[in-house]
Amino acid sequence: MRKLLISLSLAFILITGCIYLPAPAPSAAPAGVKPVVTIFAVNPAIVVAGQNAALGWLVTDAQTVVIDNGVGPVSLSGTQSITPSATTSYTLTAVNPAGSSTATVTVTVAGSPPVQQVGERIAILNIVPNESGSLVKSGANYAQSSIVCAGDNPANQASRAFLSFDLTTLPPVAVVNEAVLDLTGYSTMGNPTYSSTTWGNMGALEIYQYQYGSSGSLGRIAYEASSPMVGSLKLIDLQSGAPLLVDVTLDDLGENIVQKLMSSAQGRCQFRLGFFTSTNWDSKADMICLDGAVLKIKYSVP
Repeated sequence: MRKLLISLSLAFILITGCIYLPAPAPSAAPAGVKPVVTIFAVNPAIVVAGQNAALGWLVTDAQTVVIDNGVGPVSLSGTQSITPSATTSYTLTAVNPAGSSTATVTVTVAGSPPVQQVGERIAILNIVPNESGSLVKSGANYAQSSIVCAGDNPANQASRAFLSFDLTTLPPVAVVNEAVLDLTGYSTMGNPTYSSTTWGNMGALEIYQYQYGSSGSLGRIAYEASSPMVGSLKLIDLQSGAPLLVDVTLDDLGENIVQKLMSSAQGRCQFRLGFFTSTNWDSKADMICLDGAVLKIKYSVP
């Protein structure tokens, strides 16, 4: 099978602006075998500003394939038209449970500055909606919800929020320098702040790094499991307009959480958020909802 794929890869035809690829041969990845990037090419490799080029790729034994610089998740085999405004390198990352493989091509735009291969970069990751949500605890029952809210409801039952972010767009060799959870795009119900005195307040909003998996697995264990804390916030005045930023680079054990997850080939970084006080007993909904949360990662590529 490998010999066949190699022969096919040598036979693909390049025509200006186009890449013709052989169809991928169906195969099951042997246990412990990383993905194989058989082809990753660009044609033409040199363009003038405004001219199109074509990326083409063929990957085997991968569960996910992602190309950076705006292309995003792709299938195991395909082509993509690109129109770079400056000289740009595109990195393809293929991932399966055994690990990851990468390949990089560069499109040179005539007259543009050379591409910078190293240095600090910033990745802005939005939450994965179908993997995020919340759990409301009612006695021994834990009700799931697709809204991402922490606080309490009119029945004085506590809600904890769960956020999931996709790490597969980061280069596997990335050195993570900083991770910031930006909660500025929040909305509120009631008064989930630290400032209420009539009924008491909700206490600090605590953030834990906890890998819960899919939203379908949320339940008692996810709600109660012990996990490292990565930060907390006292929500004194949510109307001030100040950004809600939490540095989540290190957990309370001093470990770089995103780096640790990437080193173990995990494609997600997930968090659980809840208030220190489960309810303020005012029989009203007091919640902060975090569907607009963003994880900002500063990283370097050696």
